[in-house]
Amino acid sequence: MNCPQCNSNNIVKNGHTHYGKQRFRCQECRRQFGENPTRQPIDEATRSLIEKLLKERLALAAIARVTGVSERWLQMYVNQKYYLLPKQVEVTQKNRVG
Repeated sequence: MNCPQCNSNNIVKNGHTHYGKQRFRCQECRRQFGENPTRQPIDEATRSLIEKLLKERLALAAIARVTGVSERWLQMYVNQKYYLLPKQVEVTQKNRVG
C-alpha cells in the first residue's frame, strides 16, 4: 500500500476510524488515510456546476441536493472561496459636472 499524497510506501497503522476501518499514517508526509476510502473527491465538473449555481444565488441546501454533495462540504467550500476573495475594494472618483 502507498500513500495517496506522496506515493511513499513507508506507512504505519494508526488506529481505526469511527466506522471501524483501519487507519494508516505516512511516515514521510504525515498524512492519515484509510485503506479503501468510500468517499471520493468532488470532480471539476461538479465544482463548476456549483460555481454556476452559486452565481444564481440558490440556497446551499438546494445546491447540495442538485449536485449530490453534503451541505457541510458545500459550506466549507463556500467559506474557502470567500476567504480567497480580495478584501479591498477599489473605488474610483466620479467626475462632477456643475
